[in-house]
Amino acid sequence: MTLLLQTTLPDIFWLLITVVIAEWVIIVYLALENVKRTKAKRNGNELPQKKPRIWGNIFFVMSIALAVYLMYSFASSNDLGSQKTFKEVFSEVNVKYLVLSLCALCAMIILDTLKYVVIMRANRTKAGFGTALSVCLLGKYYDNITPFSSGGQPMQIYQLHKKGVGGGEASAIIFIKFAFNMTMWLTICFLLMLLKRDVLTVRVADEAQRNWLVAGGWIGFAVNCALPLLILSCAVFPKMTWAVTRGVLKIGHKLKIVKDIEGNMTRGKKAVNDFVAAFLSMIKRPLYSLALALLCIAEPFISMMLPYFVVVALGGPAVTPGWELMLEIMTLNVYAQMSAMIVPTPGNSGAVESAFMFALTTLSSGALFWTVFSWRFLSYYSYIIIGMFFTVFQLIRHNQGQKKLPH
Repeated sequence: MTLLLQTTLPDIFWLLITVVIAEWVIIVYLALENVKRTKAKRNGNELPQKKPRIWGNIFFVMSIALAVYLMYSFASSNDLGSQKTFKEVFSEVNVKYLVLSLCALCAMIILDTLKYVVIMRANRTKAGFGTALSVCLLGKYYDNITPFSSGGQPMQIYQLHKKGVGGGEASAIIFIKFAFNMTMWLTICFLLMLLKRDVLTVRVADEAQRNWLVAGGWIGFAVNCALPLLILSCAVFPKMTWAVTRGVLKIGHKLKIVKDIEGNMTRGKKAVNDFVAAFLSMIKRPLYSLALALLCIAEPFISMMLPYFVVVALGGPAVTPGWELMLEIMTLNVYAQMSAMIVPTPGNSGAVESAFMFALTTLSSGALFWTVFSWRFLSYYSYIIIGMFFTVFQLIRHNQGQKKLPH
């Protein structure tokens, strides 16, 4: 405990950099192991997957431990007041906003589920609310436990396929949701970062932290815009875009990064075509498209509001709720999320907490750790817990179904 309280901000940054490098090493190791297994499978052999699973679990646990360590260390050294205990914080809790925080989590799950319901109804897919809820929860769960949120969509397609939805139709449903959600989410982020661009000057006193959040925020926004802009350019300027893509792949081939240029081009064109086709199929149904667009606005908006509810709930009498404060915290949330995009930890653990703590230092005096931890619990850890229970429930139900079958 004494070591935590003596940790300085530069120490925290060096620790974060060290762990991120270690995690990149693990990612490369897992990728190489996957390549070995694929080659062995093609040759008619099977390699055991025990080691990759062990390293994946170590990677995940290490990310969570790092995040909690950084939260506590940063709060200990940067809280404007003396750090409050759990009892002190929750003795001053604003019950109304604490309930609103829990309601926000439920609303986010329901709204995200309704997105799949609307898409499936528009595509006349015979699947109900229960299937949509399972797809939503599994997507959130696997997004949160895999680097760069890469595991959610494949598991969602697999879950739809298990429920009797064809492979092509399942992929289209996930593509449509991703296309609409990404478009609306980026629009909201851009408007907040543009219209409330002075919030960092007001709320972040340290110039270095402020500059880091500004640079990281806009770089993260540009990274997120890369895929939508690539798809848009492929639709508007197909020849030029694919010529540039081929040139980049050739450079990668010369650098021994890319092996199969034509194969990558074929897969890229298929992905873009599927994406565009899925988007256009939804546009042909304007009422469903409008409903989906509204849901894709409401859910990210509530997600960005969640830290505001938590700050007011745990900030004590010093925090006065209001529209201006809500918009400021929403914008700070966007900057924190965007600036942590390049960190490969599951859910950007470690980086996003540190970034958001920079922004909340002047708002959560004495309760900085509990505020950020509570926000992350509701927006991140809760999905992991729900996903674990849901996965166990599915496994138990599957095993019971197997027992009922005749031998």
